[in-house]
Amino acid sequence: MSVGDQLGLDDNSELLDQARQKWPAWVAADPRLGVVEEFDDLRAWLPSVGSAASDEVLLALAMLAAPEGGDDIAAAAALAKCLLPGACRLAGWLSTLPPREVFRDSQPVAAGSWSAVERIDELVASQLWIEVRTFKWRRLRKVAANILINTRVGVLREVGDFFYVSRADRTWANTTLVESFSSGDLADGDAGAWSAAAMPTERVAGALFHRPEILADAGPEQEEPSATEELLELLAWACENQVISPADRYLLLCLVDEADRVETRNLARGYGGLLSNEVSSRVAPRVGVSEATVRRHGSRSMRALAAAVPRKFGHDE
Repeated sequence: MSVGDQLGLDDNSELLDQARQKWPAWVAADPRLGVVEEFDDLRAWLPSVGSAASDEVLLALAMLAAPEGGDDIAAAAALAKCLLPGACRLAGWLSTLPPREVFRDSQPVAAGSWSAVERIDELVASQLWIEVRTFKWRRLRKVAANILINTRVGVLREVGDFFYVSRADRTWANTTLVESFSSGDLADGDAGAWSAAAMPTERVAGALFHRPEILADAGPEQEEPSATEELLELLAWACENQVISPADRYLLLCLVDEADRVETRNLARGYGGLLSNEVSSRVAPRVGVSEATVRRHGSRSMRALAAAVPRKFGHDE
């Protein structure tokens, strides 16, 4: 089932039939909707005009759909139908990612299974409906961009993406779970210097298989990136360019996590205290290696990053 099917917005949709019947009354009440004679012509009209013109029409539908506006479910269905192409592109993009990168907080799914694709469609459809019904029409004007961006953010937060979870709930983002990964969360082949499948399920591991796309701007109201966000983006780039391995990234995230919990007395040792004895002793049980190995691998990764960072920023410019 597609996103539209999940919402019941196929050609035989009862809600869309209501929208077709109500269209003349809607046009009479709000002239902005008078750009087409029938609702079925609207989806073909929207791509033919600029975003400002199309957003004026979508804003009229959003006002009708909002509980504090017209509270009309048929108008919500009409607006969702207009935004389906963008929602389907989002679902298609998520479907191309390995399930382990998508369903971090959900029940495990097997790669290539129908349930993975269908669950993505369900999540996108449900979040799209929420955004359609809760659009802040009194304050915002860019309807399509804001609804689709917020749908993307909501889905990524729902499935446990570390970046978006940390923005919404810092406590949950930093919660440490003690059970091992459930069957299907990570494949046995995803092993580095220490096997990811054998690692404890820790919230910081949400960024372990992080992708740069997930760190894309959250929208027009995005704030300046925090130090945590910049770190995750840098580590994602480093893995993509094989500067470090996913296992090295996990080790560095563990070091940062533990260093934030302790008061480091000797900042001169080991990259500002990141590889201090106390931090290493805390990280070693988490990754299943000795303290000396933690310091050796951590130091090697830091040197590799230091050498590669100028290349990254030089490339970005």
